[in-house]
Amino acid sequence: MRRANTDAAKDLRRSQFLEAGLQEFFERGFSFAKMENIARSAGVSKGTLYLYFDSKEELFMEIVSTVAIPRVEMLESIMQEVGDFELALDRLVNALPLMIRDSKLPMIAKVLIGDAFAFPEVVRRYRQEVIERALAALTLLVQRGVDAGKLEADNPQNVARLMIAPVIFSAIWTVVFEPADKQKLDLGSLFATHKSMLLKALKVKEAR
Repeated sequence: MRRANTDAAKDLRRSQFLEAGLQEFFERGFSFAKMENIARSAGVSKGTLYLYFDSKEELFMEIVSTVAIPRVEMLESIMQEVGDFELALDRLVNALPLMIRDSKLPMIAKVLIGDAFAFPEVVRRYRQEVIERALAALTLLVQRGVDAGKLEADNPQNVARLMIAPVIFSAIWTVVFEPADKQKLDLGSLFATHKSMLLKALKVKEAR
């Protein structure tokens, strides 16, 4: 592969490294992933790869920044634009299935869960930059509903954790169990059911 000389060529090369890196991490786990394998998959020497990334950790965090952070920002945007809890849930029910099916988030989740003890610093950063940001946005949404007298929730943060649980479940299911089963999980139906259960559990009695 020829050397990337222009900014556009460098960006393309970088995206090729991220794609090859995620596939390597996904198939082999973080501990056994090798930079030389990633370089080979991208069609370059290991030395060229190290010009872009100093380590596996740096490469993986760049993957997280490219794949996961924009999805968290989208979720935060929904929470900020739509103050009403039920309307925000509608937006999430429409957005989350696409987020899981049409992105690499499930692959990242599988790497993190399967090999978390091998790179605790990366896991810590992922929790801070992705999980905690998502939980904070959801917690604020629930708290606004409580403050407006529309929801009953003693602990909005725990409600936020329960709201995000099907996302984690779906991500793991799609990359671990679906390959062995031809029938795909109906994510739209799953999240619609989750929304219905949340509303029944959280709406104040007078509003039900």
